[in-house]
Amino acid sequence: MARKSIEKLADKIIQLSPEEAEQLSLVIKAKMLPEIAKQQAGLLEQQANNPQMAAMGRRPGQNMPMPTSRDAAVGGLLR
Repeated sequence: MARKSIEKLADKIIQLSPEEAEQLSLVIKAKMLPEIAKQQAGLLEQQANNPQMAAMGRRPGQNMPMPTSRDAAVGGLLR
């Protein structure tokens, strides 16, 4: 029984006009926002609690300070 109602729903969705499809898209997004926000909050909490995960997406050594002219001179890069 559920299968027939799902098929009918799919048929209705396929037959939507572009304007109706846009409205449906907005309604679905609005209804999903609270759940998406919860998931993102959970991921951010996990990331904050796990330093290795927090470092993902960063280049290794990204925290190194820029070399100064003194550092360059010591390295023989400046004349």
